[in-house]
Amino acid sequence: MRPRAAAADTSPMAHNGLCPKCKQGDLIAISMTVSERDLTFTTCHLCEAKWWFREGELVPLTSVIDLVVKK
Repeated sequence: MRPRAAAADTSPMAHNGLCPKCKQGDLIAISMTVSERDLTFTTCHLCEAKWWFREGELVPLTSVIDLVVKK
């Protein structure tokens, strides 16, 4: 896999691997390429907060859905 760009400091990764919502959860990140764009799904194992990043930028779920359903 290719290294991912650093996300803005609102990202969970900017909080030393801790969830910015609950401040204690272990994060799980899954990286993938969809329509030639890098996507990363991140979730907190404890509080289940979720985030999507496209090429290192925080994006709403609707943007991810739009990217996936485009033909």
